[in-house]
Amino acid sequence: MFHRFQNSRAWTGAIALGLTLIFTVTACSAGSSKIEACKLVSATAAGRILGTRVTVKAVDTAVAGSDVATICNYNTGSVHGGFMLIAGRIHYTDAAAEVAYQEKTATTDIPPSVGKPTFSFTDVKGLGEAAYLAKMRGSFQLHVLAHGTMIVISMLQDVSPKAVAQSKQLARIALGNIR
Repeated sequence: MFHRFQNSRAWTGAIALGLTLIFTVTACSAGSSKIEACKLVSATAAGRILGTRVTVKAVDTAVAGSDVATICNYNTGSVHGGFMLIAGRIHYTDAAAEVAYQEKTATTDIPPSVGKPTFSFTDVKGLGEAAYLAKMRGSFQLHVLAHGTMIVISMLQDVSPKAVAQSKQLARIALGNIR
């Protein structure tokens, strides 16, 4: 599934990290419906934030036990301009404790074929119940827990104040569209 991207190894690592962190939680909320990642941020809204035309395409649905996450690619035509949005319902009782657990176990389940990237984590205040940036060379992800949901904005570019601000704007829109 990941071979369709121009820089497939980098996207594979980014997707693997996002899914690993979503699936390290105990279980999907009972009776909850799947969240369609592509419906959380419109192409128009994403384009306005990124400053360029964006096309939206559902990439996949990943399932681990009863956990379901959907993955959406927001493409700008450049490997370093768009982002992926991963969304799934999760169960947690303490968002801050969940973030700490995810940071501790970030690389546990990443497939050996992807390699074990080195991450650094930074807490992000004022977004959802808890949020953090997972940074690795050449990419970063913004992880947000809110409303029994985790969303991940994965950008294949180095961390910069502009890129982080964009990811926060995208996350706020996505959070506002979770039902």
